[in-house]
Amino acid sequence: MARGKRDWTQAKFERYIKEGRGQGSGKDYQPWIKIQDFPSKGRVSRPPGWKTNREHHLLSDNERRLFYVFEWSDVVVDIREQFPLLDLDLLMSIADDMAMKYPRDAKSDTPYILSSDFMLFVKQDGKIVQKARTVKMLKDLGSESVAQKLELEKRYYAAKGIDWGLVTEKEIPRLLAENVEWVHSAYKLEATTEMDIKELRYLGNILKSRLQESDATINRVTTALDKDMNIEPGTSLYLFRHLIARKEIIMDMLATKTSSCPSSREIKKIIF
Repeated sequence: MARGKRDWTQAKFERYIKEGRGQGSGKDYQPWIKIQDFPSKGRVSRPPGWKTNREHHLLSDNERRLFYVFEWSDVVVDIREQFPLLDLDLLMSIADDMAMKYPRDAKSDTPYILSSDFMLFVKQDGKIVQKARTVKMLKDLGSESVAQKLELEKRYYAAKGIDWGLVTEKEIPRLLAENVEWVHSAYKLEATTEMDIKELRYLGNILKSRLQESDATINRVTTALDKDMNIEPGTSLYLFRHLIARKEIIMDMLATKTSSCPSSREIKKIIF
């Protein structure tokens, strides 16, 4: 949903539409709300997406954590954050049915455009379906205005035939999110000053063999490999993160810090 107070006019609405906000897919999608538009209550972030090859505009810690969960899921094919509910006629009709005063700018009387935190495009039963997800803190759910807006959003998507769900911090598998965040920047293998891509891939095969043969900690194995190969410290650990991100090393992301390939149970609770 839209956050905070900001000046809103018909001219600004038309500018957003002209800029292509809320439109496009994959790398061409533009979120309706961008970090620079106005402040958020939480820490904002702009991580690059594995699935979309673009920066994502995330307005809170819980949005960031949920983004990493969606990045990890094999069934999610596109992630569109700050997704606008642009059918104002439908929204206002629903608001009337709810005896709710639809939110408008106090100065211009222009109706605000509400937004969902995420619109997902998900592989399901051999086809791609849309699933909207909104993130809220549990402590905020007792507010009457929040409850009204959530109900408005829920009914809007029901009328559109799109699955909608509410996610609180309790439903987000935090360890999984932290693990994915730890490996996330290593997804794309990049040459170092000492090794090109081909050499790094060869080193990765050596690392996988050593990990299979050793009971030592990851740090000990990667540190020893750096020394044996006489390469910059941290290179093998970077490769370890890359191999997890690419799911070439399979471990349990939900059970162990900095590990990989969780069961799908916790993810399905959020997506389905």
